Amino acid sequence: MKNKIIPPALHGLIDYGFAAALFAVPRLIGCNERTVRLYRGLALEVCLYGAMTRQPLALLPIIPMKVHKGIDMANLSDLTLLTIYKGIRKKPKAVAFNLGMVALGITTVLLTQWQRKDRG
Repeated sequence: MKNKIIPPALHGLIDYGFAAALFAVPRLIGCNERTVRLYRGLALEVCLYGAMTRQPLALLPIIPMKVHKGIDMANLSDLTLLTIYKGIRKKPKAVAFNLGMVALGITTVLLTQWQRKDRG
């Protein structure tokens, strides 16, 4: 895809919003405590590696964007597999939330500028 419309700073902002949704929404839609803790652990992970990625909104920019992309892809694979987790698959709102987050994540990864543009 040639039109990468999400610069690193916007990707960082999306990551923080993604983490906030993973943290808050499962409780709001009535997931059980174990499922809420699972999503909150994922939220913490996303927030931490987002805050450590070399992008303008980072707190400690040490992780290259290419590494961040790999972590994003692994997390999205895990999030996709979580759809079959009992605490999610038995609750239609949780399935919809989970698949929505997967779709948002995939879209963000596909539209992000992972490499700096040439300064020609």
